[in-house]
Amino acid sequence: MHTAKWRAISLLVLCLAVVACHREAPQSVARAQLASALRDSLGERADPNVAFISDGGPRESHLYLAVDTIAVPGASDSVFERRARDLARFAVRHYGNASTLDSITVATRELQQPGVWRVQHQRAFAIAGLEATSAP
Repeated sequence: MHTAKWRAISLLVLCLAVVACHREAPQSVARAQLASALRDSLGERADPNVAFISDGGPRESHLYLAVDTIAVPGASDSVFERRARDLARFAVRHYGNASTLDSITVATRELQQPGVWRVQHQRAFAIAGLEATSAP
């Protein structure tokens, strides 16, 4: 009887731990919503990914947007910079936790082989330097 009681308690604790760990953090939900908004804006083939860069600053304050090169095909550095700034502004407007960000990096990547990507362009922007008036 005593063993059955401990098994039941252990099972209950395990179930509670699984439920507690399964809940998505607000940042995960906000990133998923931003990726969805980018997919709607740029198209499915742009395959946007949204993550954080850990750069020694406050946790989850540097957002990283990576899109397929199809979003900015054959772009020169100056064309990419303008497009990246527009995408960063879009992210500020559509990211649910934008007030927690201090910077955004936008990158284009090209699939080399399954699981291997090559970054074509990359540009970081301070949130304070982005005017929220332009749209991509």
